[in-house]
Amino acid sequence: MYMRTKYIKIIITAIFLASCQNTMDTTKTQKLLEVSSTSEIYSTKPIEEISFVPNNVASWLGHLIMIDKTGSILRANASDRTTKLVATGSYKDVIGTSLKNKSGLFFAINNQGVIEAFIETTNSGDFTFLENINALDGFIKFCETTRSNNKIIAIKNNRKIFNITYRINEKEKSIITTETEIKFPASSCLTSKSVNLLGKYNLTLNDKLLELNGDQNGRIILKITNGLSIKGTNYPSGVHLTNQNMGSVFNKGLIAVTLEEESRIILLSLKHIENEALELIKPS
Repeated sequence: MYMRTKYIKIIITAIFLASCQNTMDTTKTQKLLEVSSTSEIYSTKPIEEISFVPNNVASWLGHLIMIDKTGSILRANASDRTTKLVATGSYKDVIGTSLKNKSGLFFAINNQGVIEAFIETTNSGDFTFLENINALDGFIKFCETTRSNNKIIAIKNNRKIFNITYRINEKEKSIITTETEIKFPASSCLTSKSVNLLGKYNLTLNDKLLELNGDQNGRIILKITNGLSIKGTNYPSGVHLTNQNMGSVFNKGLIAVTLEEESRIILLSLKHIENEALELIKPS
């Protein structure tokens, strides 16, 4: 009986030490990266979704396309201080395109599940609704793709995924869309978005923490602190990234962070974040 008790104690001690070692290893590979926001954009209501429409001719005219808490669609350039209204209604999701030497274009899913399209029609950045000659419905969300080859991917409420090709008639302000069912991972449509940095880390939002998770390089917590004139935040609600040139300090891309119960978004220079992360993980 004594020997059995002794062995049990040894096993429990070994498990405890292993647990402590794992905790210490996790702590050792977790680092904190504190950055102040590059700029911010104000809206009338909190923002829930963001996508991007870059401009390869005049990069500073690229757009952030947003959906606010009421379901309205808004737009802004990265240099703007406030958003501008594109369409009222009750929209659920939005996705921009990146078409070279063509007018800016984005798609939105309304609360009936119908995909709508909007095209940039003025030099001041106004977008106009395109009449869809073959409107597609039953959709709940767009899927992450390159969005640069006249097609997008979206998922329907029956979890079937479709490749959507489109043809625009700018003169008549109309669009024709066709759908083809495809095999595509539903996780790219339904799970929370993660975006890749440096080829080593995925930037995700996990329980109000912005995390850069790397398989071999540990875990970095990204904390947005107060700057000289821009408040930081402890309550991010979403993270959205583009590596396209959005002008000025965002010429290598930007990270847009939405906030809980705040009518503003924080913009971070993608290049600055990558440089700071490289400095943090650099061997001492």
